[in-house]
Amino acid sequence: MLPRWELSLYLLASLGFHFYSFYEVYKVSREHEEELDQEFELETNALFGGLKKDPTDFEWSFWIEWGKQRLVWLLAGHMTVSQMTMLLAREMQQQEPCSLKSSLCILALGLGRLLCWWCLAELMIHLMYMHAIYSSTSLLETVSCWTLGGLALAQVLFFYVKYLVLFGVPALLMRLDGLKPPPLPRCVSTMFSFSGMWRYFDVGLHNFLIRYVYIPVGGSQHGLLGTLFSTAMTFAFVSYWHGGYDYLWCWAALNWLGVTMENGVRRLVETPSIQHGLVRFLSPQARRRCHAALASCSTSVLILSNLVFLGGNQVGKTYWNRIFIQGWPWVTLSVLGFLYCYSHVGIAWAQTYAMD
Repeated sequence: MLPRWELSLYLLASLGFHFYSFYEVYKVSREHEEELDQEFELETNALFGGLKKDPTDFEWSFWIEWGKQRLVWLLAGHMTVSQMTMLLAREMQQQEPCSLKSSLCILALGLGRLLCWWCLAELMIHLMYMHAIYSSTSLLETVSCWTLGGLALAQVLFFYVKYLVLFGVPALLMRLDGLKPPPLPRCVSTMFSFSGMWRYFDVGLHNFLIRYVYIPVGGSQHGLLGTLFSTAMTFAFVSYWHGGYDYLWCWAALNWLGVTMENGVRRLVETPSIQHGLVRFLSPQARRRCHAALASCSTSVLILSNLVFLGGNQVGKTYWNRIFIQGWPWVTLSVLGFLYCYSHVGIAWAQTYAMD
């Protein structure tokens, strides 16, 4: 819908923002390495030229240490048992058995992907100590705005890559059994709405929540108030599922508000009178740009809510104060401008994804 040169410009700008802000985080990590090492005991190993590693993400450290010791044996044992079970089942049903070569190819490709994702995640926490910096309130409040942006991007992208690994293992086991697993998380850099984040990051959780929480408490069958109540109960369940801490209730409230606002705007735009006015007075290209502008506002709150989830209320307050209060108007508008470019890329990606 937009000219190819314009979309290319948005893509290049988005990549440039990513890499430059990551470079700023890398510089801060090196400048404060000794201080962070004393406070958080950075790990030293032979990976990546002897760079120290940020070990403060407990979930990643725990499961990866477990995986180093048991993952290959788990996959090999599972493949052996799976092959024997499927062979017996197909012989009893007089069906063509699945070839060992096919299973070995699935295993090799799956392990190759897992290794690439693992190496990328490890490289990130060797080059950028984002988790340790987030745990140091005094340092977080003094770094530059570019570094703040890079920390936010690094934090959510590490979370994405981490779950490619953690979700990738059971997905591989399912493929070895001849089953089709739910899609793996979509890249968070292409997310431009709360609804899209919930629908495409953890597809299995989304389907579970819709089927066993949202619909049983009423869903959208009882008018606007019923929909608001069902959505609120769904996010309350998710907050309780994750532990029910104060920052999780804040995160859930932000997500409920975001989803509600997006649905409200979408219903408003879909009314015949508004649709007629948009088609009459705005070209398709102008409507796409308006969509991206609105999406940039939604994405800014989406990122803030994710930072509350990943770093706690204090991290969220720091970003709110520095970006939206102290940084008004230039920092705030600059961030929205960057997110405007991200939103164009995300919208184009979503349309391609839908067609595929």
